[in-house]
Amino acid sequence: MGGIRNMIKALHPAYFAFVMSTGIISIASNMLGITPVALGLFYLNIAAYAVILTIQILRITMYWSLQYADISNPKLGLVYFTIVAGTNVLGAQFVNIVNCPCVAKALWFFGIFLWVVITLTTFTLLFLKNEQRIESTIHGGWLISAVGTQSVAVLGALLSPRFAETSNFILFSSMVWWMIGCFLYVVMITLITYRLIFFKIAPEVLVPPYWINMGAVAITTLAGAAISLSIPKIGGPFLEMGGFVKGFSVFFWSFGTWWIPLLTILGIWKYLYNRTPYKYTPLYWGLVFPLGMYTACTLKLAEALGIGYISNISKVFIYIAYIAWLIVFATMIRSFLKPAPAKQ
Repeated sequence: MGGIRNMIKALHPAYFAFVMSTGIISIASNMLGITPVALGLFYLNIAAYAVILTIQILRITMYWSLQYADISNPKLGLVYFTIVAGTNVLGAQFVNIVNCPCVAKALWFFGIFLWVVITLTTFTLLFLKNEQRIESTIHGGWLISAVGTQSVAVLGALLSPRFAETSNFILFSSMVWWMIGCFLYVVMITLITYRLIFFKIAPEVLVPPYWINMGAVAITTLAGAAISLSIPKIGGPFLEMGGFVKGFSVFFWSFGTWWIPLLTILGIWKYLYNRTPYKYTPLYWGLVFPLGMYTACTLKLAEALGIGYISNISKVFIYIAYIAWLIVFATMIRSFLKPAPAKQ
């Protein structure tokens, strides 16, 4: 019983990134026709989401002071947008894998509710309470706020053609969230790049959170591509915006591609040059998610633009995502099974 209470007490919000990572790799697998993997990860994700969400609710009710301290912590508060992203990625699985838009719509509404609550609390606390300097506060994990926002846009874009009576409103809402997510990414990546260039960063904290630099721009691309594919189905006032959405999606995809070799070099610098040992933390799911998201967004962008040759990238990247997921999943399970140190 004490072990369960300790697990609830110590829950890290980054565990919802497991749902994000598993969900997007499942979706990418389905898009590539690897159906058994897509279905297996889908059912695993339903169970994982139910368990992690239950633990999170219990933590709020049982340890509110700790919960409030985490939300108020400028280094950790924005990581709670993983809850939003995990909810909407699971919803996208219900659309893409089992064609169940009604469940996906319920998850979309829940994701919007979570987005509103987390946005108003975390940013208000940052505006009013943060007294730390930028070099000791901001990190790649802050971009989870953009990821969570874009996840609302992605699921809305997928749902909009499936509900004819409200399709116009859903697509418009998705475009609004897409724009907000674009704004958050541009602002935060500017600050993060400033932090990377002008302040020294210890190797042990550099990776994996900074892979969200690419993951956030990848989901922005996915949202834009999904919106552009829905525009011709709904028509009306959105038709004139189709070219703008596609062009902006290419802009973000290009920037995300630019990040990949740089982040790889930083990883080599951390693990090989500085010999930083790998030790599992839930933050490593923030490295797996961008790999799966880049696979999915490239496929969706190729479909939106009608240029199939870039989809060949995804046929290779999916296996990189599989390897990363398996390594992090195996070390996560091992960390759960590892006996707690004996009390002195």
